[in-house]
Amino acid sequence: MIKIRLLAILIIGIFGITFGGLAQPISQSYLSGKISITLEQGLWKDSTEEISYQDVTLDLICSQNSCESEIWGFAPNFNQADHHGTATINQLNNQLLLQVNLTINRDPWQPLTGEATYEITLNPDQHGFVGSYQGTFQQKSLQGKATAMIKPLYPHPLAYHQPIQFQEHPRLLFRANMLPELRQKQQTKIGKLLIEKLQKTLDQPVSYDGYVPNVGYQAAGRCFLSLMNENPQQAEEGWQLVETAINTSYRRLFEASPVVAGVAIAYDFCYNNWEAKHRQAVTHWLAQQTQSLIEGTADKGWNPTAWSNWNGRARGAAGLAALAILKEPEIETISPNNIEQLLTIAQRNITRYLETAIGDHGFGTEGDHYTTEPWILTLYPFLEAYRRVEGKTFITENSHAAWLLPHYLMRIVPKDNTYPIPTYGRHRYYAGGSLFAMGLGSTPPKFLPGIIWGFNHYWGREGDQSFGIQNPLEGIMLFVSYLEDVKEQHPSTIFDNVLVDYQKGFYVFRNQWQNDQDFVASIYAKREFLPKSWSFPDAGSFRIWGLGEHWAKAKKGQGKPENENVIVTQSDISVTLQPIYFASKKDGSGIVSLQSKNWLRSFAVDYSQLSGSPGLFVLVDQFREKQKLNTWIMHTEGKVQLNNNQFLIQGDNNTTMQGTFITPNQVNLVYQSDEQTIMATGMGDFFVTMTVQKGQIPDVTITGSGLNSQVMIGRQIITFEDDHINLKNCLSRTHIN
Repeated sequence: MIKIRLLAILIIGIFGITFGGLAQPISQSYLSGKISITLEQGLWKDSTEEISYQDVTLDLICSQNSCESEIWGFAPNFNQADHHGTATINQLNNQLLLQVNLTINRDPWQPLTGEATYEITLNPDQHGFVGSYQGTFQQKSLQGKATAMIKPLYPHPLAYHQPIQFQEHPRLLFRANMLPELRQKQQTKIGKLLIEKLQKTLDQPVSYDGYVPNVGYQAAGRCFLSLMNENPQQAEEGWQLVETAINTSYRRLFEASPVVAGVAIAYDFCYNNWEAKHRQAVTHWLAQQTQSLIEGTADKGWNPTAWSNWNGRARGAAGLAALAILKEPEIETISPNNIEQLLTIAQRNITRYLETAIGDHGFGTEGDHYTTEPWILTLYPFLEAYRRVEGKTFITENSHAAWLLPHYLMRIVPKDNTYPIPTYGRHRYYAGGSLFAMGLGSTPPKFLPGIIWGFNHYWGREGDQSFGIQNPLEGIMLFVSYLEDVKEQHPSTIFDNVLVDYQKGFYVFRNQWQNDQDFVASIYAKREFLPKSWSFPDAGSFRIWGLGEHWAKAKKGQGKPENENVIVTQSDISVTLQPIYFASKKDGSGIVSLQSKNWLRSFAVDYSQLSGSPGLFVLVDQFREKQKLNTWIMHTEGKVQLNNNQFLIQGDNNTTMQGTFITPNQVNLVYQSDEQTIMATGMGDFFVTMTVQKGQIPDVTITGSGLNSQVMIGRQIITFEDDHINLKNCLSRTHIN
């Protein structure tokens, strides 16, 4: 550590430092956390015929006004590599002066490398620091503006951590000192049941090909049982699988990553039962794979974009492999210090993935399949292993990762002994029980009682009794993390009935957690457009489930607007929408308005039953251009009847949804029975009410015309004004982030 001695710091508490003209005292913890310094146009590269300058962000770790000499850089518009260097920090009056030497690394598409040097001057201001820099890279002088922000350390250091020892194993999913307790757990009723589930997965065929080869997980399962039962034969079986796995060629790093993750865990469990030459062979292979998964390949078989599922899947595997071989003897051409650096790069990539791909309340930008798959293949094991080996956690109470399981619990509606969600994105499914089996150990204590309730009711003894275990790794993770002494609580006592992911613009409205009759409605603003990843034209797309039926559901995710529940229009529609209004009630009711340049969509959900229906849903679509033809689309199931400006969907058990088009006046309704799609075409704006009920359908009374109409359904009065739908029963907690 290099001490920072600043005059400004020495006079803390005496004179203070001036921030924006106001003298404010700075505590001794002022320089604590991650100091992220952005240098405008701090790198350059030839771009066709012109020189392209790119910003670079430097990350420095500090604690109590002392900063590490190691510094890391990232410039995503320059390339996708992390850049490593050193920093010397001095003082002049109340300024921070940094001298930085940074090694610029190549990525598969940008071979330009070299040493960059910077002299940076930073002055404190209201938001962090501002200043300037001068530097050089590739014989070119650079200069410009420098800004810096102080962020909390993430992953968060744990105070009680005991560092691992040289060649200590097991260490990844549990430490060696936990073995006696786990062996006792194996003799309990739940322990025996979970081990039985795990053993059944070992009867599955072993695969070395496909999108998710399972050979690594199969080896990990055998090595786990060998460790638990002190059975050398199972360790030998694990070695036979690993030997074949490390001598197999895989199509892409994408397919190799789950093999690497599984082999790393098998290595950790079987370490003390394998011959030294076998350990050395696997150690070397894991080192090679770590480097490959960090560096990537220059072809279509690789996507290192921060928010891509490829990044989460590959860098999770790289991190697991690096954690498995830390503190091993030197590995031919890869030194222990290089393994430390590769682990840091894996951690930095996972951090960026969690901050960009996963929203603040768990919604994934690539949709539900591509969001949840990396978690069950590599991410959850990596997060657990990183906590145990490095003593740092990604799962803090308000972190994006902490909200993943609460988010999915919020969206589950049981149906026919399955536990689906109204999905978004390509491949209209999610990881289901596997996600919960893998994630229980990474759930914050304040959420765990509600998550355990959902797990037990859906996949545990009160559900399908699968315990979410589909492969050996899931059996291992659940066995280690499942705690019988956690008292489950009904989710309604822990979670609100409305969940909002403000970062992504995703809104979920739920009426209760009881059974397959529960209502769940959602709408997606697609607030962020993130290229170079899976992205769909689903801005404004909604879902409505309730009373055991999927009234507004998803069609196949083929990347076409007509496969979503949106408006298809002749006007230009933005790929994103921005929230401009939001209000909600404790019963799960809510209103949200989303807007782009030419289109506003307002969506209202009412569970108050004032309408005479347990679920009332209203959509308003307002367009800047009124004289263009627009088509309103909703995909559904059940029998559909059309009558003038209304549609009626008949479900089972006397359940119905009735939809009424208040405007356009001359709406043309069509039902495509082969596609189960309702299409309504008309000029200009749309105002639609929908009620879901069993038995009698409430009457709809309309006064006025167009978006100025007043609609009465039962005792509920519906209008549209001030850019949002209004319901008579006033909704509280209005807020937009």
